[in-house]
Amino acid sequence: MAATAVIPTVSLWHSVVYNVMHVLPAYSRGLFTPNKFWTGLWDRLQPDPAAVKFVSRLRKKYHSDYLYIHVLTKKSLLVLDPDGIRHVLDHSPDIYADAKLKRKGMSHFQPDAVTISRGEAWRDRRRFNESVLDSGQALHRHADQFLDIINGETRHVLQSKQLKWSDWADLFDQITLQVIFGKGIRDNTSLQALRQLMRQSNRGFGLDKSSQFDAFYDNIQRRRESAPDTSLAGLCKHAPVTEVTKPDNQIPHWMFAMADTLAINTARALALITSHSEAEQAVREEMAATRLNTAAAVRSLTYLRGCVQEAMRLWPTTPTLVRETLQDDRLGGAPVAKGTQVLILNSFNHRDREQLDFADRFEPQRWQQGDSINYRFNHLSNGAQVCAGKELALFMATAVLAKLLATHRFALQRPMLDRRKPLPYLYNHFKLSFSIRPI
Repeated sequence: MAATAVIPTVSLWHSVVYNVMHVLPAYSRGLFTPNKFWTGLWDRLQPDPAAVKFVSRLRKKYHSDYLYIHVLTKKSLLVLDPDGIRHVLDHSPDIYADAKLKRKGMSHFQPDAVTISRGEAWRDRRRFNESVLDSGQALHRHADQFLDIINGETRHVLQSKQLKWSDWADLFDQITLQVIFGKGIRDNTSLQALRQLMRQSNRGFGLDKSSQFDAFYDNIQRRRESAPDTSLAGLCKHAPVTEVTKPDNQIPHWMFAMADTLAINTARALALITSHSEAEQAVREEMAATRLNTAAAVRSLTYLRGCVQEAMRLWPTTPTLVRETLQDDRLGGAPVAKGTQVLILNSFNHRDREQLDFADRFEPQRWQQGDSINYRFNHLSNGAQVCAGKELALFMATAVLAKLLATHRFALQRPMLDRRKPLPYLYNHFKLSFSIRPI
């Protein structure tokens, strides 16, 4: 009978170092929405912000792709093995569900969201999200209408000679509001309220019901009920809904995923493209080969789409996936007890130099070769809980970049990127600035 594998536990010292150098900085940067001050501070001070070097040393020292480590007071399991990661994500959320801290924090601004649901409630809400977002389809049924919104909003950006993060954030706010609630919707009161709730959630504790909560959801309900069918909110009435679904509680996730997360990823993609001349040339040649007047034409820009995926790989906006086991299981041949917290370190796995010779380079062409289903790369997750809006998000980002680059050139002013050096582990989007000129 084969011996049962044993997962090593790292020393108390290594746990302390991990918490001080990585867990606390990650907490201060923002669990749910980025904190500008702390992002800038750790960008300057932290020597190994993605824990790449530290975790690599742990793997070598303990000779294992599975390591128990204490995160604050909780013993947690680091899973570095792609097969183990696949097992965890393929069995989420039935065996590996989102952890207590995430559920508590997200419940403050989106209770009953699919991302923190379990069991039949998760399956019900997942069906609803997949229906509205057209999950698994190359193009959303209203992609051409969304493209029209994107093209209209990006024209305003191109009237300026400079593009800063505040301008970029405003652009994505306007796109988000109109894609979700209908063309012409510009009042961003709901987005600002959502961000305030998310900033409160960053604390992770002392989260009593916010005084803004009821007004925020009243606003969501009114907008959903009056939204045209060509918007995501308008499609809610055509999606499968039960009393478990809670449609209004699903919408905030779409809002921050577009207005915040997608905005950051798309801006970083533009920074990468404009700092790599051969990539920019490839983008322009690809765009020149087609008329970009339809959603299908934008979807055909696989290299430009790969630039977005590569920005997500290099700087994942979700640096760590945290799960907890709902029952006993096995990983790497070893038993894992019910209630174990499991960590998948995107920030490490995406930049693991020992496994990836391209770890710190910008290589968008790899996403044209099928790496999007590689369980090492989980910026949009994989498995049962893969991002329901993955295709829509990538389409929107590609469409924004295509519209901007079709008629103008952008020069990155800051933060600078040197293609001759390994790309940094952090990239502070708050400092982004480009100059703009017509072609």
